[in-house]
Amino acid sequence: MKISVFGLGYVGIISAACLAEQGYKVLGVEVSKDKIAQVNKGVSPIVEPYVGEVVKKVTASGNLTATADIKKAILETDISLICVGTPSKDTGEVDLSYIFKTAEEIGEILKEKQTFHLVLIRSTSMPGTVDKYAEIIETKTGKKRKKDFDVAANPEFLREGNAVNDFYNPPFTLLGCDCETGEKTIRKMYSFLECPFIVTSIRTAEMLKYVNNTFHALKVDFANEISRFCKKKNIDSREVIDIFILDRKLNISEYYLRPGFAFGGSCLPKDVRALAYEAKKIGVDIPVVENIMTSNELQIEWAFQTIIKEKSPKVGVFGISFKNGTDDLRESPAVLLVERLLGKGKEVLIYDENVHLANIMGTNKEYVEKEIKHISSLMESDPVKMIDKVDIVVIANKDNSYREILNNYTGRDIVVVDLVNLFPERKSGKNYRGIGW
Repeated sequence: MKISVFGLGYVGIISAACLAEQGYKVLGVEVSKDKIAQVNKGVSPIVEPYVGEVVKKVTASGNLTATADIKKAILETDISLICVGTPSKDTGEVDLSYIFKTAEEIGEILKEKQTFHLVLIRSTSMPGTVDKYAEIIETKTGKKRKKDFDVAANPEFLREGNAVNDFYNPPFTLLGCDCETGEKTIRKMYSFLECPFIVTSIRTAEMLKYVNNTFHALKVDFANEISRFCKKKNIDSREVIDIFILDRKLNISEYYLRPGFAFGGSCLPKDVRALAYEAKKIGVDIPVVENIMTSNELQIEWAFQTIIKEKSPKVGVFGISFKNGTDDLRESPAVLLVERLLGKGKEVLIYDENVHLANIMGTNKEYVEKEIKHISSLMESDPVKMIDKVDIVVIANKDNSYREILNNYTGRDIVVVDLVNLFPERKSGKNYRGIGW
């Protein structure tokens, strides 16, 4: 198996050198004459632990050669890794011009290549890039994707300062591909890695790098905002965070990282507001924390817009408490959603097996009566009768009993709007709508 790597910057030289170290013949394609000369002398063009030693070894063995000859690189290799830069424009938009330039160049050469060629996009690029790349090659060559060539997404997850170790020890190898020939080839290429090999849709793979890096940035900013607040309060933020990260059940875990509906209840909204208010009071800017409630409200609005697009006058809601397994209605996003639907003139009915209005008291009762007057007239005691009376059912609580009720329902067709991923096996279609899937 022979491999060409386009771009010998940070990602490119790591990929090229490490693949060459595994015995593959690698051609590194570069426009910079200086980089080509450096690499061919066995010198790494970047400063990074261990890379210099690897580059020196693989160029000496002949497994890695740098060149400006694109034609040679395409005609003499089976796979091309695209590792060119994707810088930011002044607007913040990612500049994909370098990527698409390689598509034009490779397309010209593939016209005369008789064997199947596979292109892997490793550069960080927005969803849709791979498909556009393939369209450019099809237009240039007149050849067919998956038959004569293919383009797939293979994002990298390398940290500067630890890149070689990350290359050899990734959490997983991710491939966005829907071509059997391409998948088999890449599985073979990465067979030396002892990690899960995940094959997914192309756009999912393209999205992952942005999700990863944005979350990493969010974590840095969150910790720093807490540190600024703590400093003003004469608290050692290092001790606070050290204890915070000990909780692997909720704090550093997958527990809250699931797409779905907004949060509510008596704790989260109250405490987020309290921290944001106190920060303003003591003169500390914490914009990440301050905007958490804004983002939460946008999720309720997103759900509302999803529902009213159906133009159904009668709406049934499964679950009115802020989460399943409780009758707590305080700051329930479902209550706020119902309030908006009523304001839009919708006829709303509610079923929640945990909520019995006669038993609700105190601040819980005050809250719901303030938000939804005459709520008792909206509550249904029989879920099937509720479904019979409405055109659309909204699932606002992740309670498996609702799943069972809907799966066993044999009445007329209704539209189900799933806000909590109660039906993970379904995709948006004729009678099903997911809020974010």
